[in-house]
Amino acid sequence: ALLDKPELRRKRIENARAIPNKIEVISVSFARNPDVVAEVLFLANGYCEYCKNPAPFVRRANNSPYLEVHHKKPLSEGGEDTVANAVALCPNCHRKAHYGWPRGFK
Repeated sequence: ALLDKPELRRKRIENARAIPNKIEVISVSFARNPDVVAEVLFLANGYCEYCKNPAPFVRRANNSPYLEVHHKKPLSEGGEDTVANAVALCPNCHRKAHYGWPRGFK
């Protein structure tokens, strides 16, 4: 859609359903070790381990700095759920790790 001409995109938007169809999704998930998550967040001390900036906001649930734990080698590729294979990232850096270039952080 981003590569289409705006006029074509707008025409499709005009003709699109306002209420989207539902789809059923079946997925595989990993049972993460909550102690690994807690230790990685503790060691980060509220700072993104990539950009080094403080967490952008605090969690509503407990006022702790909001960072996301990311596996350097993805679990889906055989990566371990260990402190050594995980980093605490701010949401922007976490998205960059998954979708930016170069792919991932070492």
